Amino acid sequence: MKETGRKAVDAGRIARAAFAFVMATGSSNVLAQPASGVRDEGAAIERAERQREIQRVEGDRAGYAAAIVARWEASAREAGRWNASYSVDLLESLMKLNAESLLAAGEASSYQSMMTVLATGQAEPRIEGPVTNSLGQSFQDLVYTPVTPCRLVDTRIAVAGALGSGVARTFDVDSSNLANQGGSATGCGIPLAVAQAVTMTIVAVQPAGRGYLTAWGLGPRPTPSSVLNYAANDVVANTAIIPVGPGGGDDFTLFSLATTHVVVDVLGYFAVPSATRLDCTTVQSDVVAVPVDLLTVVDALCGPGRSATGGGYGVAEATIAFPGLFVTTSPLANGWRAVVENHTGNPRSIVTVARCCRVPGR
Repeated sequence: MKETGRKAVDAGRIARAAFAFVMATGSSNVLAQPASGVRDEGAAIERAERQREIQRVEGDRAGYAAAIVARWEASAREAGRWNASYSVDLLESLMKLNAESLLAAGEASSYQSMMTVLATGQAEPRIEGPVTNSLGQSFQDLVYTPVTPCRLVDTRIAVAGALGSGVARTFDVDSSNLANQGGSATGCGIPLAVAQAVTMTIVAVQPAGRGYLTAWGLGPRPTPSSVLNYAANDVVANTAIIPVGPGGGDDFTLFSLATTHVVVDVLGYFAVPSATRLDCTTVQSDVVAVPVDLLTVVDALCGPGRSATGGGYGVAEATIAFPGLFVTTSPLANGWRAVVENHTGNPRSIVTVARCCRVPGR
C-alpha cells in the first residue's frame, strides 16, 4: 500500500508539473508545455546569444552592412553584377533590412543566399530531408508595386547611342544612377535585387527601316516574339511586362532588327511579397525567486523588431499547485509580464515567457 501510494503521489506531482503557456490570440485554446522546456538551459542560452547578436548588428548597422558589401564584391564581379553604383546601391538596400534580416544577410554562406535575403527579407530555409510539394512558391507568388513613371532608357542621350541593327544590348533597372543609358540620374526607385519583372513602356523612335523590337531578361533570346513592330521613321510605343535579372549590373535586354533610338519608361515592378507569415520565437525571463508576501513583477521582453503575440508563466519547481501562489499575466508593449503574489511561506521560482513575432520582409 505504501508503494502504491508513493506511485500515486509521484504521478500526481508529474501531472501538476506542466508549464502553462496561454496564447493571447482571442481563442479559448490553451497551449501546455512541460516545465522541462522552460528549464532547457541550452535553448535559453542559444536564444539569448541570438538576441545579443541582433542587438550588436543594430548598434552598428552601417558597419555591418558595409562588411557584407566588401565580402561579396569579388562574387558580384564574377557574376557580372558589379557596376559603378553597385556598392552604393547594395549598401542602401541592406540598410533597409531590419536588424534580424541584416544579420541573416551577413550569415549567408553564398552570394546568392545573401541576395535571397535581400529579395525576401528572410534567410534561405534549411531543408533537411524530403519536403512535400506546396501550393505556392515565394518567387512565383509576386506582388505588383506601381511607381511614378520614370525614364529608364533614352538612347538619344545615352553614352552608347542608338540601338544598332541586329544588336542586343543590356540595360539596368535598379541602379541609383541610370544616366549612362539616358535614364534618371537618381534612379527610378526600384530596390536593388528585388524586382523579378518590370512593367515598362518601350518606344521605338525613328527607326532606319522596317522591323521590330524584342525585350527579355538576361541571357540568350528566349523567343522570336516582338514587343512592337515599326516602319521607317515611326515613333511607336507599347507597354509590356519584361522579366529582369535583379541585382547589380544590367537586368534586361533589348534587340532591334533595324537601327533605332529607344526610350523606356518604368511603370512598376513585381517582387516577392514583403509581408509573409509571421516569424516567431519564444523568449523567457530569468528565473526569479519571488519572496513571500511581496508583490513581484517578472517580465519577458522581445528583441528588437518583434512584438509579443502571447505569453504565460511557469514555476521552475516540481509543481505549480502551490496553495497561496497567485499569478496574473498580461501583455506589454514589447513582451509579457507576470505579477506574482506569493503567500506560500517560502520563495517560489517564477519564469515568464513571451511569444515574440515579426512580419518578415524589407
